[in-house]
Amino acid sequence: MNRLQLTIALDQNFSEKELHKIAESLGGAFELKDRVYMLKSSEESPPTAVFALGQVTKDNLPYILGIIKSEYWKKAKKEIAQTLGKRRKDEDPLISFECSFDTLKANIRCRSSDRKVIETAFERLDLALESLWALIQKKDLPSTKAQVYLGFHEPTKIFRIDRLVVLGREFAEYEYDEKKQKWSQIAPGKT
Repeated sequence: MNRLQLTIALDQNFSEKELHKIAESLGGAFELKDRVYMLKSSEESPPTAVFALGQVTKDNLPYILGIIKSEYWKKAKKEIAQTLGKRRKDEDPLISFECSFDTLKANIRCRSSDRKVIETAFERLDLALESLWALIQKKDLPSTKAQVYLGFHEPTKIFRIDRLVVLGREFAEYEYDEKKQKWSQIAPGKT
């Protein structure tokens, strides 16, 4: 299998040197050529780092999970956490992992300047991807043409589903009860 493509983007609250340092730490596992960017950000948004994994499929999911569970990733996450764990503009940075599963888009986020929390978020990314894959395989989603948001829950040290937004004309918003494993609509779609 070819190396997976990864796109890394940091906003203007970070330096190009920091961007290249992060890219170097992940460059051995992913194809990064022409996929590293500095983003323009608005004054209101928090310092942001985006790691876009692209399309997750049945074929590449084991490879992605293998990288996340590897010693290579453990070393990289420490270097990345050291860079991203600095408060900027007196705000905690937002780290966003983005990917898609066919027509479902996923945004997996952690907002912290605590290096241990950032390391744990990188470490637990595999569980978030596995959980989303399981929901898709069970066909346990209100819609597959949607955007799902997961947030890092520090007390349990895992990513949890915050909400799912159905895109397009049938707009609706749902929350997920993990204990009951049930979706509840919180913003109605068009009637």
